[in-house]
Amino acid sequence: MEPSSIVRWLEAHLPRLTLSEDAEGYLLGRAGTPEGIERLGIREWEPAPDPSPNSAFNARYGPRGEALAGMLFIPLRSPSGLLVGFEARSRFEKRVTEFRTPEADWCPVLIGAPYAAEKLWAGGSVWVAEGVFDLFALEMVAPPTDAVVATLRAGLSVRNADFLARLCENVVYMVYDNDEAGRRATLGWQDPNTGKYRRGALDLLKRRGVRSADYRYVGKDPGEVWSSGGSKKLRRVFLGED
Repeated sequence: MEPSSIVRWLEAHLPRLTLSEDAEGYLLGRAGTPEGIERLGIREWEPAPDPSPNSAFNARYGPRGEALAGMLFIPLRSPSGLLVGFEARSRFEKRVTEFRTPEADWCPVLIGAPYAAEKLWAGGSVWVAEGVFDLFALEMVAPPTDAVVATLRAGLSVRNADFLARLCENVVYMVYDNDEAGRRATLGWQDPNTGKYRRGALDLLKRRGVRSADYRYVGKDPGEVWSSGGSKKLRRVFLGED
């Protein structure tokens, strides 16, 4: 299938993007590694020389992505490497935005999906976090045979659950944040207004025959564990090391 016009436009612009030393230092300070940063293709957005062909992109960010200027740009790719969107975040304020291409309608959307697919094909388990900084932190403690992915927010989609059911022959560890949203997304919850039960990740995976576990730990989220104590605290919290 021919990629959509916005995918072709983004792919043509990505090679022009770079990562400044300050931005790389910021990512390293959030538990990133040079290898992990490069693997995910994280760069800083610069407005494109030619306008985007996508009206939704233009309305949100300007025809050349002017509103994204200077933000960290994280491509989102399908397990096969197809571009299905991006997450962009500011280093200077709490500002995060996400855009999905038409291809995301039929593909799982996960940070780290292509690399995870390789690990899962080889029989590894997978650790599922919320955001990219949690992913970086967990990569420091997950076994090298395992994959780490991030769902961008608390919530495992049906397509993501289907992807894990197809590829994961081992265990899916849910490592969402220890806040209300993270616990609900993991365990499920009942809407007090409608009374409708909302399935959590463990239920979605169980229904697909996937072995899964609620990985309990002390701390707000894996990224915060890193920020408050570095790799030593990560190993103590997640591996039980003294």
